[in-house]
Amino acid sequence: MQITQAVLEKNNGDHFKVKVIRQILWIDGIRYELREIYGIGNSEESFDDTGSGEECVICMTEPKDTAVLPCRHMCLCSECAKALRLQSNKCPICRQPIEELMEIKINNVDR
Repeated sequence: MQITQAVLEKNNGDHFKVKVIRQILWIDGIRYELREIYGIGNSEESFDDTGSGEECVICMTEPKDTAVLPCRHMCLCSECAKALRLQSNKCPICRQPIEELMEIKINNVDR
């Protein structure tokens, strides 16, 4: 079962916009809340050809594949994430303490 909680927001005109507040999944009696991972999508806002925003913010060579929890910033490769966890234990984006690292493998068929 999936539950989506949303609100209707009225724009300046007569149009309404749906804003999703929370999504919850129930699978085999276990509740899961779906949450966004920041930095996992392709960046549409590319101003030049110098970078795609898909590389690790530490080494800037390897593709990012690790999200920092609880802030949910996906900004590190797995090797830099392990080293950062031992050295500073803070997210390089927001400086929030790292509680857990979540490695996410993405298959890019389009490229």
